[in-house]
Amino acid sequence: MVEITLDGKKCLVESKQNLLDVAKSQGLDIPCLCGVDGLGNDCGLCVVEVNGQGYTKASNVIATRGICVVTESSSLAKLRKRRLEEILSAPNASCSVPPCQVACPAKVDIQVYLAYIAQNEHRKAIEVIKKTLPMPLSIGRVCPAFCEADCHRAKVDEPIAIRHLKRHAADLDLSSYEAYTPESKPAKDKKIAIVGGGPGGLSCGYFLSNEGYQVTVFESMPKAGGWLRYGIPEYRLPKAVLDKEIELMCANGMQIQTNQKLGVDFELSDLSAEYDAVCLAVGASLASEMRYTGSDLKGCYLGVDFLKDQATENQYSVGKKVAVIGGGNTAIDCARTALRKGAETTLIYRRTRSEMPAEDYEIEEAEHEGVKFHFLTNPVENIADEMGRVHQVKLEKMALGEPDASGRRSPQSTGEYFTEEFDTVIAAVSQKADLSFAEDDSLPLDISRWNTINVEEETMHTGAKNIFAIGDVRRGPATAIEAIADGRVAAKGIDTYLGGDMEKLYVESFRARNLERTHLINTDHVDRLTNAIRSMSPGKGKEQIEANLNQLLKKFMRVKVSELTIDQRHLSFDEVEKGFSNQAAIDEAKRCLSCGCNEGNDCKLRRYSTDYQVDKKNISSGQPRVIAMS
Repeated sequence: MVEITLDGKKCLVESKQNLLDVAKSQGLDIPCLCGVDGLGNDCGLCVVEVNGQGYTKASNVIATRGICVVTESSSLAKLRKRRLEEILSAPNASCSVPPCQVACPAKVDIQVYLAYIAQNEHRKAIEVIKKTLPMPLSIGRVCPAFCEADCHRAKVDEPIAIRHLKRHAADLDLSSYEAYTPESKPAKDKKIAIVGGGPGGLSCGYFLSNEGYQVTVFESMPKAGGWLRYGIPEYRLPKAVLDKEIELMCANGMQIQTNQKLGVDFELSDLSAEYDAVCLAVGASLASEMRYTGSDLKGCYLGVDFLKDQATENQYSVGKKVAVIGGGNTAIDCARTALRKGAETTLIYRRTRSEMPAEDYEIEEAEHEGVKFHFLTNPVENIADEMGRVHQVKLEKMALGEPDASGRRSPQSTGEYFTEEFDTVIAAVSQKADLSFAEDDSLPLDISRWNTINVEEETMHTGAKNIFAIGDVRRGPATAIEAIADGRVAAKGIDTYLGGDMEKLYVESFRARNLERTHLINTDHVDRLTNAIRSMSPGKGKEQIEANLNQLLKKFMRVKVSELTIDQRHLSFDEVEKGFSNQAAIDEAKRCLSCGCNEGNDCKLRRYSTDYQVDKKNISSGQPRVIAMS
């Protein structure tokens, strides 16, 4: 053993070790990419300052008695930053994030977990997923799949069925002998209160309980789940599945107290005083009213209230002909729900189909099931029968004018009207947060003109004492995956606020382009592929050849998830999508083009580049190829 000085501290270390190994034994991480493909043993990052030798590579210096070593300084940081920019500028280096992950609000390491599924290693896949997304059972069923919209495979034929594959891995994990639960850190003597048991609040609590914090979630409704429970219909997300997922999320000690409403059963200022940190995740549970003549008649409901009633008391009756007003996912859910209750249903939207904010596949499913659509149409009056219940709706035909603030063309009145019989009208136009709890509370919050809470987006801190806010209450009405993304950011922000050491995510892409795939992308690829396989397809007769062709194409084209038939859906709230078989999931995952760094969020180059604040402007252009960086 020899005594050396390491960053001003005397240390007894093994002799004949290089300084890189010595630092590691002392818990210090000197950046090093030596041995990585393309860099050899001269990455130039492990430079340190040694007395009498100046700046030198730690891997080249042996620990000797009396040596003094500095591993971190502003000058060393500048040297390492410059070297990282040189590495990133080389044509054989890439730490690009695949486009699917860039599009995902939660920054799930999609390419890596797809690779595990392709290898039939679903346990590893779910471990990767739950690093950033603790609710894959639910999100795998209801996510709008932003990732698939940007999937490069779509330029070849069809995007990867990422959402269904996530669900598949989660379903297998749930059915396994012991579902995956991350190991929690030692208990901390810190208490966290989370107000709201929706996907954002539950996710924030999940990550914090994994860090060892004492987490209590206060939920105003009888059960946790938020919009996943009280807004997403059973045919999309069975509540038994949601219950099991929430149970898994509580495995590391998160406690949930239901029927506890902020501003009624407790005050925000009291929570702030009693707990070390408070996260507001109250969502946007109030329906935005659509006021026009007769909108308050019997048989007229608001979309949020209608869906919530279906999940609770089920007292809202629908007649034989239902009109749903709106073009978002909530409107689609209302229409498909009314259809399952036996009503002839028409969705009325003031713009065109292409401008509907609802997801395309949701619109297609509604059409497939029999929902009718009136586009470029707006209600102007509900007309009552002799009992005071709506029985007709006067509608105006609209025309598209100039784009509005959202970029969509604004609907304009035409003065042309028609009347149609409806005995139920459901207005599902928007939602808003209930901030009444803040009106009489002594703790001031920064409320925007959109009735949301302003926060510092890198931490979700509101600027008021120890209060954080996430999800719809700070974004406005959004998706569950966006709330979950906020939940992880807030968990990291709270942990930092309380002096913790929660793992940082390294998801910034320093090489904007992804692995070159243009040789695979051709507009007539599918036709050429089909004709080529048909010419080689064995079989006697046209029908047999076509049957063999379809079987072979399944290896190349997107796998279709099995679903209930239209007859099976009639008057039934059974889950429509039935999921993949294991072989189908493996085949589908193999279609991934691996557009980004193969190491995903574990890429050391990306981590170092983030920590040393590499400036993308200093990275020269060039076609990168993916190399392992861990």
